[in-house]
Amino acid sequence: MTDDDVEDDDYEPSFNITLRSFADLPQSNGGQTVVSSDFSNQYLKPLTTGNNGNLVVFVQDKLSLQDFTQHADVYNPESDGGVFKNVKGFMDELSSLSLPSVHLPGLAIDDIIKTFEGKVHQVKDQDASKIDFDSKLPNLVIVKLTSISDSPNEEEGFRKNDETIGRVVKQLAKRGVKYSALYTATSSKAVSVHHAISDIAKKGQHYAESNKVRTRRGLLSVGADNSGTFIEYANGTLYNSSCILMYVRSINIGNSTQLNDTKSFTMTNHSCVDNQTASLAFTYKNNSEIIMTMSLIMNVNNVSGYWSIDNATVNWNETTYNVTLSKVSAPWGFSYHCSSLEKLVARNSEFTMSLEGFQLQPFDVMDYKFSDGWDCVPFFSEVIWMGLIATLAFVLILLFGFSMLASVTTQDRFDDPKGKTITVNVNE
Repeated sequence: MTDDDVEDDDYEPSFNITLRSFADLPQSNGGQTVVSSDFSNQYLKPLTTGNNGNLVVFVQDKLSLQDFTQHADVYNPESDGGVFKNVKGFMDELSSLSLPSVHLPGLAIDDIIKTFEGKVHQVKDQDASKIDFDSKLPNLVIVKLTSISDSPNEEEGFRKNDETIGRVVKQLAKRGVKYSALYTATSSKAVSVHHAISDIAKKGQHYAESNKVRTRRGLLSVGADNSGTFIEYANGTLYNSSCILMYVRSINIGNSTQLNDTKSFTMTNHSCVDNQTASLAFTYKNNSEIIMTMSLIMNVNNVSGYWSIDNATVNWNETTYNVTLSKVSAPWGFSYHCSSLEKLVARNSEFTMSLEGFQLQPFDVMDYKFSDGWDCVPFFSEVIWMGLIATLAFVLILLFGFSMLASVTTQDRFDDPKGKTITVNVNE
């Protein structure tokens, strides 16, 4: 069977939380896929055996690692988990095991239901608090969470399901029930961005001036036809088109002005030519008055294989500034991502700006989704500097110790520290 024969929708992540240790369970390596039979025999069945074989399974219709990347604020070191606040909290406090890719976990759950030697409860999220645990038998609880696809807002759907998980787990703790919990889904398929845009259009919500949505895949050579749209997405603003994707949580001008209202963004120009050059220009309005215009020109370096922003201009308060964005660069096929792109300084000016939660991909956009992110972590980051300083201090201590050892002189074989000094007179 080839990779093309297997649908990507069949691979979902799985998160296990329990009061017991997971030391006896196999650990999953990066990039490894756990097949359904192994998931059932090596992970689920050990959790349902013994005196504390209570297993609570939270199942929803879709879940993927991309959902955590978009909604869990994973690039923020001080993040509380975003919409997955309770899941992250429980995984930090209790024993946990993450399986990034499980093939058809629904089949494994069905197998456990059929072979489970105990009491099986299948409830919906609103009835999860009414579970009647049998203290004499192991209990298997299947909690069907609210459908993400049917939620008007994907982020809100994940948040409500996370609150349901938090409520059920806390109730189990109050009742003194010993359990293991599993959070997974029946599919990893994400709702396409262009579908989300169509839904917004149907509901009459505001989006960019052009309401044309391209549904063709791959790179297109387009003119300045405003075919892309700005939508509110993951607590920020996403510009979505067939050949350029840009996301920004907030644009900060100086130390006082913050631009983060999605409805105020309007696309004025974008183009993609021959997979070599792309341009993007947009405005930010306040009470129908344009207060900022930003223009970006991206090119591909055929020698290095990297794309970069060669020119960036910002018009602010009727003054145009050339901003240095040369460090925004990524290999072909990657998107550039930076949690906080700070201190962007204009040439020959005191104008400064910063971009929070910035992500850009001007080339090789497939299926309206960002490719893998090329993060802006520099080589000499704070963590690396701490390691270098600690190593340098250790080396200096060793050198000082060796120098002290080298200065120690050994006694002559005729020297007796307890006796008199031998004096030999030499006559000429």
